[in-house]
Amino acid sequence: MTVPYRARLNERTLLNLPGFHSGAFVYVYVEDTSERGLQYGEYCEPGCLCGCVRNYEPRATLEIADCADVVELEFDVDSDGYRENSLHKLDTLIAALRVFREALVKEFEPYDERAGALRELKEHLEDVQDEPPGGAASRSLRPA
Repeated sequence: MTVPYRARLNERTLLNLPGFHSGAFVYVYVEDTSERGLQYGEYCEPGCLCGCVRNYEPRATLEIADCADVVELEFDVDSDGYRENSLHKLDTLIAALRVFREALVKEFEPYDERAGALRELKEHLEDVQDEPPGGAASRSLRPA
């Protein structure tokens, strides 16, 4: 009899704050195989030394979704090379997220400055539209 799937980690976390788009999430799953033994082929019995005996590789998945787009990454553990690559993949993602966050925060101020300039321009245009012909509307809108 096979052991049913059990999770060592099985979490879905919403990415957005309440009131924002609700479809964004991160889902992480790592199977718990601690209760599993070797996997035998259909015609094998425990103790069989034929080539159809396998080890269970745990399922390990990271999904990132934003509305309709979903990225699913898989992580392998069945060799030292695959384990090293899986950890490298995670470390690279973590590093990329850190520098992306820093760069995004640095863009807040320039964006806010442009937003203020745009707001002033719109206010100026509204004021100009209320003036009679030949008034400020006939002057250039660009700063001197």
